[in-house]
Amino acid sequence: MEEAYVFGKAARMVRHLEATGVGLPPDHAVVVGAPDARATDAMAAARRGAYAPARVLLATTREEADWTLRDESVRALAEIAVDDAAWLNAWLAESPDDPDALVVEAFRRIAEAQKVRTGAYAKDVAADRFRAFFSLLDDALPVVEAAVAAGPGDPVPWSAVLAHCIGAQAPREVFDDCLSRALSCGPHHLPTHLQAVQFLSAKWYGSHEEMLDHVARAAADAPQGSPVRALEVVALTEVGIGGDREGDRKGRRPGRNGGQESSGADRTDAIIATAQAYSASRPPEDRGARLIRNHLVWALNRQERWAESLDVYRSIGRHATEYPWAYAGDPLQAFLHFRDHARSRLAASVPRNGTVPAPAVPLPESAWPQAAQEIAYVPTSPQRVSQELLLCGATVRLAPAGRWTLMETAPSQEAPGKRGRRATLLRLDGLARVAESAFGATRLTTLVAHCEGIDSRALTVVGKGSTTARHRWAGPGATPSQETAQQHAELFVAAAGSGDAREVARLLRDPGDPSELLIRTLATLGLPPLPVGFGERPEVLAGVRGATVHQARSLWQGMKDFMSDDTDPNPPLRLDGR
Repeated sequence: MEEAYVFGKAARMVRHLEATGVGLPPDHAVVVGAPDARATDAMAAARRGAYAPARVLLATTREEADWTLRDESVRALAEIAVDDAAWLNAWLAESPDDPDALVVEAFRRIAEAQKVRTGAYAKDVAADRFRAFFSLLDDALPVVEAAVAAGPGDPVPWSAVLAHCIGAQAPREVFDDCLSRALSCGPHHLPTHLQAVQFLSAKWYGSHEEMLDHVARAAADAPQGSPVRALEVVALTEVGIGGDREGDRKGRRPGRNGGQESSGADRTDAIIATAQAYSASRPPEDRGARLIRNHLVWALNRQERWAESLDVYRSIGRHATEYPWAYAGDPLQAFLHFRDHARSRLAASVPRNGTVPAPAVPLPESAWPQAAQEIAYVPTSPQRVSQELLLCGATVRLAPAGRWTLMETAPSQEAPGKRGRRATLLRLDGLARVAESAFGATRLTTLVAHCEGIDSRALTVVGKGSTTARHRWAGPGATPSQETAQQHAELFVAAAGSGDAREVARLLRDPGDPSELLIRTLATLGLPPLPVGFGERPEVLAGVRGATVHQARSLWQGMKDFMSDDTDPNPPLRLDGR
């Protein structure tokens, strides 16, 4: 009886899963923490060592009191300066009292200290790291104070002050005084309230109840349309994870009541309802609503309200935020994982002959990127690739290219109506997923080049059944840190079997034209060039001499072919090239 129930649930999930994806952007289009377009030129110039555009940008935000853009820009520029501060040092040398240069330097000092500490639980941070962390915070304090003094009325430097209070374990009365001063500059400044949420939470120096009371007061006082009106849903996330970090008390003052308070079911429902109303009042992909929506969908997932959750995912569109997803690991992967989980659970809950609820929030056409075009580089012959694909259920086109086989999806070669459920179940919605499914038990480490619309390119490494590295070129706002770029570069070089990791890392951090950078990276790795027409039209291997098609089999036929004599290049490939 139980087996029949499980089978029926799985069957419903497969039947309805595709319908749950209506209105959701594809995985490859989702980005985390995308910068404001007004800041990208300044960020690109800073990475190239020039500070003039950043100077103009920050002066404008200060003069116009655009504290949201100012805060985002200062934090992004500070992160760039953590890797290379030469441009910021030159700016400070020329204008040591510039309030804009000083606030970037203040945030850089805080970020540098946090990088040394790492994001690990306190119990897992070595004593020497803690000593270095506190030493760097001590060194940062005069700079933070100078930034505050240079910008009277500016709430942004006070965010650095509050972050310093949290890291340095400042006494409660000191934090309260700093918070009061910050709110006098910007009573509805979201980053200020987010720092208060952290300090007042049970995992740091307060309690859940105290934290919730603070955000409730802030929300009640906020003007209509402000994200602070729905700030309680962010605090709700901290309530949910509060018990998970109870052991993380080393080096911190204990929270009141041991961090075990509950917000109560009625209060939780009311908080979620408020956040839903705020989300509904803002257009899809609204920048100001991003953080609230990401925390709202986290709360709805916890309550297993799958249809409502997916409507919020549709409003989020392409724009994930770092938190709350970083609590579950890599933010992008966690976002996509939880979104997939919501789809699966909703699909399984719909009766066999029922229908998936229609989207309440359609994604505007302008938000849809072009469909991805992909070429995979597999380090073996087309015959070997075809053999490994027998149980996968994918129809692909293969073309020999020296020691590599180029692979692309071949939807034009699929029989009408044959792809649907099996491909949906196996999530064969891209070549990386095909490689994960087909080559997981082999040493066929595969690289996949992606064209994701006119302004984005990506390169992925898949090995042993999982994606191990993925880099996306999408202009100045997508540049990784030096550390991340170096890690990915080493994985790309190892997968390709050749190339200079330092040069690859440089290309990964170049904010230039994505298409050109992908081409140059492939050449540096010693990989065959992309086929003519890549990024302009689908199925570019169709006209390549020697191209063949591996046709998807049924599971039963695939097993028969797989168990046959593998000394024969079985199954025979169908030639469709010239």
